[in-house]
Amino acid sequence: MEEDNVNVNARWLMPPEGVIKINVHSFFTDQQLPNGNQSGIGVVCRNSRGDILRILGGSLCIENRRNNEYNAFMEGLKVTFVRNYTNIILETGHLDAYWDWIHSAIIGAPPQHARIVQQLNQRKADKNFHSVTRLVAPEDNHLAAYVAQYGAENWKHMVRFRRPFGRIMEIWNSDMGLGEIGPQFEVLLEEEINMGLAQGEVEDPQVGQEGEASGSSGESNDLGLEDPEDLDLLDANLAMQ
Repeated sequence: MEEDNVNVNARWLMPPEGVIKINVHSFFTDQQLPNGNQSGIGVVCRNSRGDILRILGGSLCIENRRNNEYNAFMEGLKVTFVRNYTNIILETGHLDAYWDWIHSAIIGAPPQHARIVQQLNQRKADKNFHSVTRLVAPEDNHLAAYVAQYGAENWKHMVRFRRPFGRIMEIWNSDMGLGEIGPQFEVLLEEEINMGLAQGEVEDPQVGQEGEASGSSGESNDLGLEDPEDLDLLDANLAMQ
């Protein structure tokens, strides 16, 4: 059987079976954002099928670029501990932070970063925990980078999402080779469509021009936040915008 000669430029490669891949990114700007933040962290955990297991995004209000990058590593490793993931690949696009951490046992860490570097090394030294840390190109870390900037622009805390939404869903589809998506391709439950028709929120495909929804896609008010306190946090932040 002749093999297809295809040049595949994958943005994100799935890990081996039984391995969890955690992509982390830190966003930092010298100029304060409208909400006062200067930093953001994004963490995305996926399994060997590419399924999203966890998404974390937000800001720890850190005004030091390198500490922000180290805390992106730390937030990723925290997920592995809480979820009992013992075999992981940690990917980052930050060259300097990656290099300094990997070589910290040899060259040491600057005093202002020594505490968090020590904690990172302590986590990796756990004999029941196997991890590989990789430096990747920006296009291979696109989703975590978006979550980091989105978190910086919207929250002053770390927020956990239950499921992807909006632009996060679009980037995930692209990473998985599932094409681009838009509101008209968003899969809804039949009950949701019928309810929308009854309330006049959705045009009847038999009547409207392409059956597109007349309202928004739901991106701004259905973020899939997991915990009740997250919903309260979301309401508070939306009220500030």
